[in-house]
Amino acid sequence: MTFPIDFVVTWVDGSDPVWVAKKNEYLTDSQKVDANDERYRDYGLLKNWFDRVWKYAPWVNNVYLITDNQAPDWARADSRIITVNHEDFIPKQYLPTFNSSAIEMNLWRISALNEHFVYFNDDMFITQPVSREDFFTSDGLPVLNGSLRPVIAREMFSKIIFNNMLLVNQMFPKSNYFRKNTRKYINIKKYGVVASLVTLSNSIYHNWVGFFEDHLAYPSLKSWFFDLNRTNPDVFNQTSMHRFRSSDDYTIWLLKNMYLATGTFSPRSKKFGEMVSVSNVDDLRKVKRLLHSRKMVVINDSIDAFQASAVINKLVKLMGI
Repeated sequence: MTFPIDFVVTWVDGSDPVWVAKKNEYLTDSQKVDANDERYRDYGLLKNWFDRVWKYAPWVNNVYLITDNQAPDWARADSRIITVNHEDFIPKQYLPTFNSSAIEMNLWRISALNEHFVYFNDDMFITQPVSREDFFTSDGLPVLNGSLRPVIAREMFSKIIFNNMLLVNQMFPKSNYFRKNTRKYINIKKYGVVASLVTLSNSIYHNWVGFFEDHLAYPSLKSWFFDLNRTNPDVFNQTSMHRFRSSDDYTIWLLKNMYLATGTFSPRSKKFGEMVSVSNVDDLRKVKRLLHSRKMVVINDSIDAFQASAVINKLVKLMGI
């Protein structure tokens, strides 16, 4: 594998009073349901995230830190980190933005970003040595979980997933792709028996019902963003115009689902990584176990406000390397 692979991570310091004041200036009552403080909470683990990259992925080409003019001094001083502010790549008519979907859907506009890049949220931690092949094949295909999982309407974000799948079905009819890529969608060795059975049971439908969203780092192809912008610019404009996350958004999952629907991917083992929802100290036991059994752990913040300080302090200690 000779092509370079970049990493991109987005980060916000939700406790920054300047940033909070700016957010509140644009916040309306209708947006508060999906703009709570927990969505922007920082664990204080950003440096730990980078330390893990240097230790476990020393082969990475460039590492981009995306912030709203909030990069810590230590990050600005580190020549290995390329700090990119929102105004450096997001069209100014959409700024300021507090919408993670809008930020993600504009990453392709970073001019120096390579064709092959891996997008991380700042809660996605590499926990063991990873190789280039964990993210892309030698032919440059993204490595992803391609099992099917129907979209279930249970929260506002389900509507966003539905938006993604509606466009995928319009652009890439299942009848054109599923049969010739069946072994990528039904793969007991990679996905396990249960996931393969779920895929099999949903394969009877004429349209794509949805893909399993494992919420791990997303290997991405920059050229696909360019092509989508050329054919469907409203996807980017509609999302970017929302300063806060909206049910009318599209997400970077759309691109992932496009790779999956067209068979432009290689199956990824379910053992590669796992997401853990942390709400209390007891949940950290599972995090500790996964640090030794997975290459990536995603720590989803559902921490109770009353326990936040104690849980985060223990989490920081646990994640030390």
